[in-house]
Amino acid sequence: MSARRRGAWGWPLGLALALVASAAGNIVFAVVASREPSFAVEPDYYQRSLEWDRTMAQEDVNRALGWSIAAAGEPTGVSGQLQLVATLVDRAGRGVDGAHVRVEARHGARAADLVSGQLASAGTGRYAAVLPLARPGLWELRFRVERGRDVYTTRLATDLPGGRP
Repeated sequence: MSARRRGAWGWPLGLALALVASAAGNIVFAVVASREPSFAVEPDYYQRSLEWDRTMAQEDVNRALGWSIAAAGEPTGVSGQLQLVATLVDRAGRGVDGAHVRVEARHGARAADLVSGQLASAGTGRYAAVLPLARPGLWELRFRVERGRDVYTTRLATDLPGGRP
């Protein structure tokens, strides 16, 4: 075999090795990223994008209801637990009673860790639940409120103290 023929295989072989190394690197990065608790993919994001019209219709319902919700965290004295208190008011600032309030919470630094719960009535327009919200900092809270046939949804970004005594 001539020297020219042996050297001809070097270039295609080098290119093939570079492609294999690139693919292997991407696989490693994907595995590491999928195990990282601070990384999360929005659940059912494709289905939600298909239902964009329904989401916009819900925004119209939210505006028509005129409800708003505020949330705060109160320490319970139990490590890892925080009492989440939500105040639901109507357009005039009066408490909205008799609702079923559900929340999904994600900490900004651990978006893959979802905490959810049902908040119980705690007085005029107030709803509360003790949840495992141990980490202090910025939380995204997604509320779904149902009262009779009325449904109200909203997202809040709220700074919570965390459930550390």
